[in-house]
Amino acid sequence: MRIPRAVLFPLTHWNWKAALVTAILRGSACIAALHHMSLGARRHFGIVEAAYVLITSGFFTALQQQSLAIRPRKLGWLTGVVAIPVISLSADALLHMWLDQGDMRALGISALFFTIASSTFHWYLMRNGALLVGAESRSLLTDLRQIPGLALAFVSTPFAWLRDAGRRSVEAEEPEVELAA
Repeated sequence: MRIPRAVLFPLTHWNWKAALVTAILRGSACIAALHHMSLGARRHFGIVEAAYVLITSGFFTALQQQSLAIRPRKLGWLTGVVAIPVISLSADALLHMWLDQGDMRALGISALFFTIASSTFHWYLMRNGALLVGAESRSLLTDLRQIPGLALAFVSTPFAWLRDAGRRSVEAEEPEVELAA
């Protein structure tokens, strides 16, 4: 019995780049977000979060990378930015409910918002060639150098959409002038 390549992709393309960056950022964000708890509890939560993300993020990011090929593109976006991250976040929440004794409900909504926002950014980075593994991969240093410019472009994209929509709206309102012969 031969296992299809698509099924093996998350294992053969475990995304170590995204796992490393995400573990550092998420562990730090959790420690900061739990400022109302004791330092020991925050440290424990942050370490658990960083370790869990280091292990699982590479797998889930490989699935996100694989979703870049899904057509239509909107379905690929929905898969890579919503479905895969929500499944990952749910598994993360279950782990924390099992391991951590504190009241972590306050993190739920903010974690969901942060997850969707960061997944959207990861999707954008990967669509533009950064943090990919496999045949399309470049060095981590090259990716890290590219990220600030991509981050600026990512943040400015909604403003460009609004500007372009405004221009189209103004152009649609201008009456056509007929020239008399």
